[in-house]
Amino acid sequence: MIKGQNIVCFANDWDSDPTSKHQVMKILARTNRVLWVNSIGLRRPGVTAHDASRILKKIRQFCQGPVEVDHNLYVLAPLAIPFHGVPGIRSVNTWLVSRHVLMHAKRLGMRRFQMWTFLPTTASLVPHLNPEKVVYYCVDEWSAFSFLDGKLMREMEERLIAQSDLVIASAEALYASKRHLNPRTYLMPHGVDGEHFAQARRETTEIAQELKGLPSPIIGFWGLIHEWIDLDLLQLVATRHPEWSVVLVGKVGVDCSALRRMPNVHLVGPRSYESLPGFARGFTAAMLPFKVNRLTDSVNPIKLREYLAAGLPVVSTALPEVLQFAGVVRIGATPEEFVRELEIAVRDTGDAAARRRMDSVREDTWLARVEHISTLVEKTEGRRSYGLHTELQKAGGG
Repeated sequence: MIKGQNIVCFANDWDSDPTSKHQVMKILARTNRVLWVNSIGLRRPGVTAHDASRILKKIRQFCQGPVEVDHNLYVLAPLAIPFHGVPGIRSVNTWLVSRHVLMHAKRLGMRRFQMWTFLPTTASLVPHLNPEKVVYYCVDEWSAFSFLDGKLMREMEERLIAQSDLVIASAEALYASKRHLNPRTYLMPHGVDGEHFAQARRETTEIAQELKGLPSPIIGFWGLIHEWIDLDLLQLVATRHPEWSVVLVGKVGVDCSALRRMPNVHLVGPRSYESLPGFARGFTAAMLPFKVNRLTDSVNPIKLREYLAAGLPVVSTALPEVLQFAGVVRIGATPEEFVRELEIAVRDTGDAAARRRMDSVREDTWLARVEHISTLVEKTEGRRSYGLHTELQKAGGG
């Protein structure tokens, strides 16, 4: 494990749903100082109350400066103009964000630091921040999101990869598409906090209040409900089995009005990471109802390992990253197959089967993943001088 380093991490907002980014940085903060920089924006804001509220929230957080959210882990909220497709605005954002980060990094005693980034939009920051090392942790095919400018994302990512000393890819498809851009690209699948989700098998764990009183079997899902979720498939499941309860836990980012009209479908909204074992305890089976397309070909769903660590029967669409778990996960390649596999899964709830599922991910801990990445970082020398501008250095680079 790397120790005594300063790490500036560019990721999504800290207070969003826990992701691989949160898991990795919380472990690194045990032995290093971490400055987590909230998202600098990937899409244009709309004229909505939600986007207006988010902008106001970011302004308030910007005025706060770094906030210590855990030992050695600080969160900083920069301000940026979310119009990355306009060259002039990209230059302004680079100046604003780099100056802000350098100033606060210096105040935290982080005169020299490694830059770990999960976002292609940070490519232009690298020469201004002049980090000792650059680690790009790629967890999505950014050019495939419908709400982003695919061409721009691809250009930004290729520039970032070229500047990176190390590239980590979380899925086989990502590794295959990035390794030709940088020879120091490595495949690192996601991990899981097995102890946390194993609570679902304990008698002392209380079933989530939202599940009490619902007819059984309960078919569950947790995660962001967005364009990659097959809503038609969910409707089919609920229609074929009106006696089942279909429970969706998570923030909704698409129109789910048709699902909301179904009496046996329950959208309970976002819930805390700490509450998930209670949901798993009440689920009869869990599902991964993802569409299969260019975007999801590169998805390594964290929830897959979480479901398995909880001992749950799991049914998934034919995602490439799920196929390697075919021995413990049921695959429904068509909507009809998906329903049939769920019909089998709700009867596969014995202790022996649960132990097999838990054993399948027992070694896939986040700690093991971070230790492996740390070894790669230690073996990788920072090969470039990124040329920190004198003006920015005076502003706090050091």
